[in-house]
Amino acid sequence: MAGKMDAQVTLTTSDDPPVTLTISRSALVTHSKVFADMLSLNLQSEAGDKSIPVAETRDQLRTLLSMIEGGEEEREGALSGLDENGWINLAKLADKYDCWAVRKSVEDKAWSVVPELDHQ
Repeated sequence: MAGKMDAQVTLTTSDDPPVTLTISRSALVTHSKVFADMLSLNLQSEAGDKSIPVAETRDQLRTLLSMIEGGEEEREGALSGLDENGWINLAKLADKYDCWAVRKSVEDKAWSVVPELDHQ
């Protein structure tokens, strides 16, 4: 039998109709302090399932989840397609869900577009 950390977690988006997204529990716990705290509470929805409702849409979460669960190639691919609004969205989500590795990627991108500033 698989352990608790091997399990998948279902996120329910704010899309209309809602979309369910499945992601590795261990990836969420490792990369997001907020999700780690939520999962430690072992919350259940009113319907009795273990889905976590989130305020974002599937499109808003796509890059964040790729960064959390994807391999290096998948992460690089997700970042390479972002426009300015995509980077802003990713920065907000990295902050909201306390994803330090994603936040680092956003910071690296910010410094790459303003190289004249000394960020050491």
